[in-house]
Amino acid sequence: MKKLVLIVFLSIISISSAFAQSWNVVSEPFSKATINDVFFVSENEGFIAGDSGYVFHTANGGQSWEKQVTPSKKSIKKLFFLNASYGWAGTGQGSIFITTDGGQKWTESSFASVIPGLAFTYCDAICFVNQNVGFIAAGKDKAIYLLKTTDGGQSWVKKDSLVSTVSRRWYDISFYDQDRGIVVGDKKDIFRYTTNGGEKWESSSIADNFFGIQRTAKWLSSSEVITLGEGNEFNGVSTPIYKSTDGGQSWTKKSISAQCFDRIKDVYFKNSKEAVAVGSNGFSKMFLAKTTDGGETWTQSAGPFSFGVQVVTGFNNTLYVLGNESHLAKSTDFGNTWSIIPNKTTSSIYSIKFKGGRGYALSRTSDVFISEDGKGDSWKYGSSAGQWDAYSMCFTSSTTGFVQKENRHILKTTDGGLTWKTVLEAVDFNAKNKVGGITFPDENTGYAWFTINDYSDFRLFKTTNAGESWTAIDTIAGPGYISGDIAFFDANTGVMAGPKRWLVRTSNGGATWDTVKINNVPSNIASGDFEDLFILDNSHAWAVSEKMILFSSDKGLNWNYVDHGVKNIDSSFYAVAFYNDKLGYIACFDGTILKTTDGGKTWSADLKFKDIYHFYSLAFNENGEAFLGTSNGVILSDKQFVGVNEEKASLPKAFSLEQNYPNPFNPSTSIRFSLSNDQFVSLKVFDLMGREVRSLISRFYKAGTYTINFDAKDLSSGIYYYQLKAGSNMQTRKMTLLK
Repeated sequence: MKKLVLIVFLSIISISSAFAQSWNVVSEPFSKATINDVFFVSENEGFIAGDSGYVFHTANGGQSWEKQVTPSKKSIKKLFFLNASYGWAGTGQGSIFITTDGGQKWTESSFASVIPGLAFTYCDAICFVNQNVGFIAAGKDKAIYLLKTTDGGQSWVKKDSLVSTVSRRWYDISFYDQDRGIVVGDKKDIFRYTTNGGEKWESSSIADNFFGIQRTAKWLSSSEVITLGEGNEFNGVSTPIYKSTDGGQSWTKKSISAQCFDRIKDVYFKNSKEAVAVGSNGFSKMFLAKTTDGGETWTQSAGPFSFGVQVVTGFNNTLYVLGNESHLAKSTDFGNTWSIIPNKTTSSIYSIKFKGGRGYALSRTSDVFISEDGKGDSWKYGSSAGQWDAYSMCFTSSTTGFVQKENRHILKTTDGGLTWKTVLEAVDFNAKNKVGGITFPDENTGYAWFTINDYSDFRLFKTTNAGESWTAIDTIAGPGYISGDIAFFDANTGVMAGPKRWLVRTSNGGATWDTVKINNVPSNIASGDFEDLFILDNSHAWAVSEKMILFSSDKGLNWNYVDHGVKNIDSSFYAVAFYNDKLGYIACFDGTILKTTDGGKTWSADLKFKDIYHFYSLAFNENGEAFLGTSNGVILSDKQFVGVNEEKASLPKAFSLEQNYPNPFNPSTSIRFSLSNDQFVSLKVFDLMGREVRSLISRFYKAGTYTINFDAKDLSSGIYYYQLKAGSNMQTRKMTLLK
């Protein structure tokens, strides 16, 4: 397990260059840009939108998505739809996108000129009363404005403002009819209500000290309004809920409980009595609250996922939520149970493993991705491993594996990552109950290392019955934080590497541990937290820390410093893996990659990804091809794709995807496409349900015409769709497999 690091997520840039061979993107997030909002207009039809002008549409409840073309790359912050045809997407740069045909066409209208000289950065709320009349809350820092349109968003006028020496924000706008509306935000003195269609806004009255940031407001009747927001346990603010029975003129405090400090971000009312509120707790995990009496009382619960929730939308009993890092989930029973909509997200890839002809990747937010053929050519969403962050993973066979999570929690799968069961129950949640690592030297014997009690104790657990039960076998005083890993050569001999050059070894199955000898370390390297261990065989192992590379040839008893010999690189070594005694890689947190082909005697460095990706994980498949997991949810590989032929004729004049040939086919066919510009290209195959079954290519191509061979011998007969994306261009065709 690696030390937790606060990072800034960087833009995803496709680069292919390293060690005389290219690295290719083999798995990437569903949307490269962050998704900021979701809005469903029926139980199955909805839209998501985000940065870089991204809008996607689904007509089948999120099983498949179609990208729509928007007028510009401005980041979309808020969506609002009156119905399946009329919608608005507010950007953070002082404009709004408008559609009147369900997103088939979007046009852009600017409202920046309404406030001369202001460079807009916020768009916090949109509400339309009908096709013509609407409102938007937008602005910058200490200058937020409430604007109105009467022509569907083509032109806007200012109706109110929050201009101050301190930051104040309106976060929601809600109207009951054309006359009655309210706006709410992060201060009690900025609540407003209107009774004349927003021409004039009056101040509301809140006369208590309970107030906290209000994120969402809903009308329950012509006079009843409820607003909900964010608690804060560090400031002693319980989850704030207010209700008005006079159209927003005055408000009465409601509460979930005196001890509830969770952060409500949005609420969905099925009717005037029943509602589901969503948000996150103090540790950014999914939080739910329900009411059946119009918000008078609430019951709270934890959600089943390891991410907080920003938005909820839905119809009747069907709900959709947007979570952190672009997660989407769905409930068909009004929030009682939830299922992930299986899209790849931007969550960091903390672990990659290949075992028995299959590949697995694990994200921080407990997403499990699967490469069914073990080659890593394509990855599909397999499952969610549930609550709490996941940090470490191991597999003892192609179908049996374990995920290690914060709070001293271990899950097991026996069906290749499709379902999981708890084999070590979690302790009470604490942000500092983190993970050291998990390892299985054989199918029955396993070790798991945790820190609990606010880092004060390192705890070692052991299993001898294939992970069905675990026993605590050792407690070690911790140094105040955790980093590193645990690895075993055999059932009895293993090492743990942790913070502050802490490296210990056991030869009796973890009963006792001894400090090992580290040789030839330069005097200028006085400390350094270990980050990763790799067992090469029953005697040889590698270890990396922030500042050094170590090698052992005697089962971890002695470790020798390895001089990589590469100048001018940041030695933030983070992950290490070897395919054999010659070929190995070290991935650095800053995006640098080191490679050796002579067992570590000499190293070369690839700086092409420096400051583009942060690397968290590294593994080899059984063919000796390397895979890197990044902070952006991207998986890179040095594998060289075959079956793609470039035709060297004159450059094509347009983007095109041709019909596969032959069609129908059994079991292989050829797919030909043309690019008029150098672009990043993805070609994927989907089944009739919209589920991705194969990612054929995902890499940068120069302008030209290409042919790729698709072998479907592992698929069943039926109709499939193949979809080509290149920049803003996308085309889909149908093909038939007959066996």
